[in-house]
Amino acid sequence: MRKPRATPKTRSAGAVIVLAAALAGCGDGTSGPAPPDITGHWVGQVVDESSVVGFDFRLSANDRGAITGTVTLQEEGDMISGTVIGLHEHPNVSLILEWRAAGRITNIGYSGNLFGADQIRGTIRFGVDATLQLDLDRVGG
Repeated sequence: MRKPRATPKTRSAGAVIVLAAALAGCGDGTSGPAPPDITGHWVGQVVDESSVVGFDFRLSANDRGAITGTVTLQEEGDMISGTVIGLHEHPNVSLILEWRAAGRITNIGYSGNLFGADQIRGTIRFGVDATLQLDLDRVGG
């Protein structure tokens, strides 16, 4: 018995079905899980040869990743409070910390990467040559 040949019309219908199935698996690039929100309370510390400095951040981010907030540094009982601005472009986090002490405004930079929803691993720059590890953990998840 002879096998029936597909007509051009049958081949076209089959191609349309295959193409539709393939396209159904493709998204428009907007779906998928949203990156974790960086808004929240974060803490960490820097340890060097002579001291331990604790950092306490309260951060808020908008839907475009712009960050604002406050920071408190604590070293041997002394506390300094300041402001934070920055940007979260997942997973990258960049912050500028600013505070006024002894009549001067001081800025330091922080850059890190968000891991999961509750940890930022990064470095903080004190001056030109002093870069130290500062990992932050979310408080209160």
